[in-house]
Amino acid sequence: MKNYYLDGKAYILEDYHKLPPFSSFLPGLAGIKGIPMWVYYTNRGQGVNSFGIHHKNNAIMEFNPANTAYENTAIKGFRTFIRRGGSFFEPFFSGITNAKRRFVIHQNSFEIEEINEEQQLKIHITYYVLPLENIGALVRKVEITNLSETEQDLEVLDGLPKILPFGMKNNEYKEMSNLLKSWSDIKNIENNVPYYAMRSSSDDSAEVSEVEGGYYYLSIADGEVIPIIYDAEAVFSYDTTFMQPVRFEAEGLEGVLEKEQCFANKIPCGFTPLKVKLSSKATYTFHTMVGFSQTPEQINSKLAKMKEEGFFKEKEALAAKCCEELTKDVKTVTGVPLFDSYVEYSYMDNFLRGGYPFVFGEEDNKSVIHLFSRKHGDPERDYNFFSINGEYYSQGNGNFRDVNQNRRNDLLFNKEVGDFNVKTFYQLIQIDGYNPLEVRPSTFRIKAEEESAAEEFLKTAAPKEWEVLLGTGKKPFTPGQIAGTLARYSIELTISEDEFLTKLLSFCNQNIEAGFGEGYWSDHWDYNLDLIENYLKIYPEKKEALLFGDKTYRYYNSPARVLPRSEKYVIISKGELRQYGALVHDVEKENKPGFVKNGTNWLKNKKGEYVSTTLMAKLINLSLIKFSTLDPEGMGVEMEGGKPGWNDAMNGLPGLFGSGMPETLELKRTLEFVIGALNLEKHVNLPEEVYQLLIKTKELASQLLEGTLSQFDYWDKVTSLREEFRDAVRFELDGREVQMDTEEIKTVLTSFLKIVNNGIDRAKYMGNGMMPTYFTFYADSFIPVKTEEGKELITPYGLPAGKALSFKTVMLPFFLEGPARYLASEECEEEAEALHRKVKESGIYDKELKMYKTSESLEHISMENGRIRAFTPGWLERESIFLHMEYKYLYGMQRAGLWEDFYEEIKTTLIPFLPPEMYGRSILENSSFIASSANPNKEIHGRGYVARLSGSTTEILSMWSQMFIGNRVFTQEPEGLTLHLEPKLPAWFFNEEQEASFTFLSGCTITYKNPTGRPTFGKDRAEISHIITEEGERIEGSKIAGKTAEAIREGSIKKLTVYFAH
Repeated sequence: MKNYYLDGKAYILEDYHKLPPFSSFLPGLAGIKGIPMWVYYTNRGQGVNSFGIHHKNNAIMEFNPANTAYENTAIKGFRTFIRRGGSFFEPFFSGITNAKRRFVIHQNSFEIEEINEEQQLKIHITYYVLPLENIGALVRKVEITNLSETEQDLEVLDGLPKILPFGMKNNEYKEMSNLLKSWSDIKNIENNVPYYAMRSSSDDSAEVSEVEGGYYYLSIADGEVIPIIYDAEAVFSYDTTFMQPVRFEAEGLEGVLEKEQCFANKIPCGFTPLKVKLSSKATYTFHTMVGFSQTPEQINSKLAKMKEEGFFKEKEALAAKCCEELTKDVKTVTGVPLFDSYVEYSYMDNFLRGGYPFVFGEEDNKSVIHLFSRKHGDPERDYNFFSINGEYYSQGNGNFRDVNQNRRNDLLFNKEVGDFNVKTFYQLIQIDGYNPLEVRPSTFRIKAEEESAAEEFLKTAAPKEWEVLLGTGKKPFTPGQIAGTLARYSIELTISEDEFLTKLLSFCNQNIEAGFGEGYWSDHWDYNLDLIENYLKIYPEKKEALLFGDKTYRYYNSPARVLPRSEKYVIISKGELRQYGALVHDVEKENKPGFVKNGTNWLKNKKGEYVSTTLMAKLINLSLIKFSTLDPEGMGVEMEGGKPGWNDAMNGLPGLFGSGMPETLELKRTLEFVIGALNLEKHVNLPEEVYQLLIKTKELASQLLEGTLSQFDYWDKVTSLREEFRDAVRFELDGREVQMDTEEIKTVLTSFLKIVNNGIDRAKYMGNGMMPTYFTFYADSFIPVKTEEGKELITPYGLPAGKALSFKTVMLPFFLEGPARYLASEECEEEAEALHRKVKESGIYDKELKMYKTSESLEHISMENGRIRAFTPGWLERESIFLHMEYKYLYGMQRAGLWEDFYEEIKTTLIPFLPPEMYGRSILENSSFIASSANPNKEIHGRGYVARLSGSTTEILSMWSQMFIGNRVFTQEPEGLTLHLEPKLPAWFFNEEQEASFTFLSGCTITYKNPTGRPTFGKDRAEISHIITEEGERIEGSKIAGKTAEAIREGSIKKLTVYFAH
């Protein structure tokens, strides 16, 4: 029997406890009007290894890193103790060797099962997050079935050995649990629903506050609430290891229940005691909920409803539906069912990181928020602090790059998102070309000029409590906070809640919220163009309006700045030059009037007005800054902000004057886009400071192209210009604008593009036809910088300053990112094919696994290049199969037209096609990386690590789109809006009926009928003969134009059948 297999959309692991350990999680989807919980599980013990509410520090069950979770889940996780006729056993415990166990993974739940022939019992447990309630909970359904032919009398104890009271922070518990137990308290025992919370805050400060909120433990069986055991000593007696329930094993439930319980100065537990009489083949079921509520009264008020027959059955069905309603956006039916399910899982994981776009209102009066998102933190990413707002309309935190990438395809699924993502991420680009790291949940606030109208509306819609709501609305709020206020105060509305929220938000400004975080990465900006391109695939007729029409694009203003070379080029102890301390916190800026510390700030002019401009002006600004940041050889974009590009583990590169070709390749794409789009308008207004930098850079670029300025001198001078610019815009702008002719701008940017292309050619030449990814620069000539008094100038970093006079270029070993980005920008198929062959012949290609590693061997580079060098080969970012980058490479192959090669490659690289026993977890779920054959441990080659939330999900959605509809989607033609159906599917993707279907724009099912047996790409491809709409309209060829195309985009046509010719 296989250990791993698919059953419908459920993924099964037989004898899971004997398989390699892995970590994953429930998505926590509780519906738009539900309270999400975070829940992590592993294939050890009874599955759940940690869960909680809001964020990492609000753990109900202690959060543990994966390696620790694998060790202790069976002990510290959920436990089930059973006595039968004086004998004792514990299902799912590792000591039992003759039981059959199974792990079943669904999208929004999971199950475990043990069949114990010796005890003649089957224990089946299902976990899911409680949906569509104003309290959060992990629901645990326990089913015990008597397999014998005779009746069985059972005593059962089921629950958790430890529950951290609310207010006890996970990180503090790990360090000071002995002290913190002094604050532990339990209320509501009289109602059989213990309510666990700290008595007060535990901070050592003069300000002490009560803790508001608490965790509860609730079990219901046969329509009754069961009294809970909350003192672990009543169960385990002297065994403080929790290995054996000593008292229960020796004295049974009678001994446990007779023991007087005390919660003082203890970390409490939660166990459900049950006496069960089971007739032959009968099943006994009970439910436990462990979760959070604002007050004990909140949970008590729901007990009557929860005791009703069918309550939990309905909630379990709703939990599944919450997920299915969202993932149906990408429903796909092909001849490869594994792929179809995999797309749905990837779509779900994509919006769990980037957010699911939800739109309030319509047309010009709409607001977009992204639901269900969270920063990717979990037991395998124990270094990240994650947050999932425990409220209705839940939003979470995320990093700029992650959220940006994972929203790339939003418009393919919800056209109502419009230009929201474009505007969000371009506004977050600062005038110096950098951006904040943290993207926070959007907030709303009633506009000053709308306060009277909002007040009148609230008096009508919520006549009894309008003042409470108005007070909330005058401060920054989230839709979830408003919905929570309605629930908390039982506010009665005269209209539906949906109508109420939509109308209230119409009086508000939506505030994009962000925070500087910890640094400036060199690559974050280069994901923005994808957002524009995908917007124009859906709204091609709005290009001019997008780029030139909206003049309200702002500039984010960070409390950090990049230092000039004179303050960050330092001489280290061994007498060499490095770039250290590139970034400083700008205290002087933070102390300026109006600057909000730790808040969201926008650049202003001298008059105190927000600086606003067009998207085109921001694109020109961004292109100019990045062009001026090319390295001394004019090849890569410098990592002058102190952080590397996509590969964080190359953290030493900024210190070595590192630069990256991926960013240069994206700069090329951006310049080409801007140059092409400038034809749409005659003039562009630029801030005076940007204009001056553009003109001065143009003059230097002309001298470089004419050969009157050396490459190094050009770099030195243009870097000085950029430093002067940063100094000029540090606090504010002058406020003046200069109108430039677009023809003049095109001329300037075309000269920039020529220099960029020259640098790309130089880099490719250095790589002997292969595109390098990274360069470092060794200062082979430099001088110390002296003060006016002739003393050493000491930099803010604390080392003497130095000035570089010349650099020696060092090309690092080949990484996959360079070729992946190059393929995406290469228009010549022959060139792309040649590069692909070189990659397969290089050390990047893992010949054993037939996959693509992050890089070739790094054994011979120095530790100074970054922590990547210290990692074990084939692990984390070092020479592993980093799925996001491998998928980016595959997507690049598509964009370069290498379709035959692409479909050959995915047979060994796409997760659903991997051998499950090798991958070691569900082949419907992505991993961050796969251990490559470079790893010294042969047993883990091909195994996936670090669960799910990665950029790989957006790459597979992009690939899916290219496969099923093609690159163009909608274009604006003389005959009007035109939809292009250009699928690139191999013959083996069609099912037995020779059909393949997918969901377009979340609502239109497009079915391809291909009786030819040929692929839909290549020289021998099948061609589309005609299309039939659901109303029977016949359209010849593969293009749909005019009103029919508009109807498809608007969502009024729900079905298309596309026929390929014989």
